[in-house]
Amino acid sequence: MLVTPELNRRHQRFALLTSLLLTIGLAGLSRLLLGPWGWAALLLMPLVYWWLRRRTVRRMRVLQQPFDPEWEAALQSDVSFFRALTPEQQERFRQLVKVFLDEVPITGIRTDVDPRCRALVAASAVIPIFGFRHWEYKRLGEVLIYPNSFDEAYATDDLSERSILGMVGAGHLTGVMILSKPALIAGFQNARDKRNVGIHEFAHLVDQADGDIDGLPPGIPADTVGRWIDWIGQELGGEIQRGHHIDDYAYTNEAEYFAVLTEYFFESPALLQQRSPQIYAMLQEMYRQDTKRLLAGQPRGRRKRYPRNAPCPCGSGKKYKVCCRR
Repeated sequence: MLVTPELNRRHQRFALLTSLLLTIGLAGLSRLLLGPWGWAALLLMPLVYWWLRRRTVRRMRVLQQPFDPEWEAALQSDVSFFRALTPEQQERFRQLVKVFLDEVPITGIRTDVDPRCRALVAASAVIPIFGFRHWEYKRLGEVLIYPNSFDEAYATDDLSERSILGMVGAGHLTGVMILSKPALIAGFQNARDKRNVGIHEFAHLVDQADGDIDGLPPGIPADTVGRWIDWIGQELGGEIQRGHHIDDYAYTNEAEYFAVLTEYFFESPALLQQRSPQIYAMLQEMYRQDTKRLLAGQPRGRRKRYPRNAPCPCGSGKKYKVCCRR
């Protein structure tokens, strides 16, 4: 996702060689068919070169732009993962945020998408892949922000059974992610509650990088794959006694198990390592991050105070006292 000088030089050579070979091939074929005018096909070379280079050049321009102060304020105030990074790592995080927000449209549906919301969507995308040297969310075309939780028909009115806080679209919504704005914000309000809908949904996209959302993302070390498959099989099959510290939603299927445990790994890694060291070790190998060590110096998450009878900020439609306060 980031363009280093080395990657830029390598891509320049690739684009130049590819455009040259393709243009020569087309010119030769055109000359056979059109005679002397066939060499006019060489004029295609600059166009082919530009086409191959356009995305890299755009990213380089984006990386040179200053970081939005409002994005910075959101990261500093809401994202404990960002605050725990070294200055050099924070700069890399900012660069990843800039590229993501430049390339993935974030659209509000009956709600405003302010800079804070955009920064939190981008943070949700960057956190899971921060341990990878290069990563592309190739299957993501747009993120839709809803004003509240929604039902399976994407309705958000008071008459609907709004129980969904986020989802990765399928069918006609392939390439689209939907997030409840209150739930997105609430996910960063308490950095130790094991819940973050943004990270959860982007975990599904990490999982989907090999084509399927099946709880088994690509790039897992070979010796971890077998252990992870066996572990999930035993967990979902009831062979291992469920730990009360894992959300019951994890046991829906393999994909949700992976996504829920991903939230846990990035939100409360010390507790996960204490309660289930096997899971922590496997996720550490998958994501190539030691979140327990990273977040060790961060203060405990602070929960914003809400009146007991106020609507829950997660967007469930329930009162705060009977929902997230529990």
